[in-house]
Amino acid sequence: MPKKTTEAIINSGNDYVIGVKMNQIKLCEHIKKIQNNNEHISSSYITMEINRGRTELRRVIVSDYTELVSKEWIGLKQLVIVHRIVKEKGKSREEYAYFISSRQSNAFLYSEGIRLHWEIENSLHYVKDVTFEEDASKIQTDNAPQNISTIKNIAINILRKNDYKNMAQAMRLIAHDISKIKNMIS
Repeated sequence: MPKKTTEAIINSGNDYVIGVKMNQIKLCEHIKKIQNNNEHISSSYITMEINRGRTELRRVIVSDYTELVSKEWIGLKQLVIVHRIVKEKGKSREEYAYFISSRQSNAFLYSEGIRLHWEIENSLHYVKDVTFEEDASKIQTDNAPQNISTIKNIAINILRKNDYKNMAQAMRLIAHDISKIKNMIS
């Protein structure tokens, strides 16, 4: 996300929490230094979740130490690190996600907000990207990509309104049954 975007967000009277990409090398390096230096941590929050055979330990770390970050990130007040250790099917993996924020908050609130964002990401974008194969689409001309995306959103909404939780399963169950599809939209 360009630094100009943070300026536009702040000038509109809003705040931001923005994910840091790994290609933002200087910003990532600064955040990683904080991660290893406890004196710069202003708050942290740890949760553990066990769900469907998967165990996830999540630690959110917040730092107010932004002095070494470029002043071009307008409104920047805090740096946030999400460290996840996931154990599933006997295998373990570690993941890190980094964020910058114009808010002054604590690790618990960031944990809840980021988790809710991931929930939205998983419930809509993942379905569109994986089940509906949106990223693999060869449709690229004029307004066609937006039109197809809108049609997919409508389909997802119709399936969810009819109590389908698993979109892949719903597509298999109704794909060749016009009467089911007709009943769903009438």
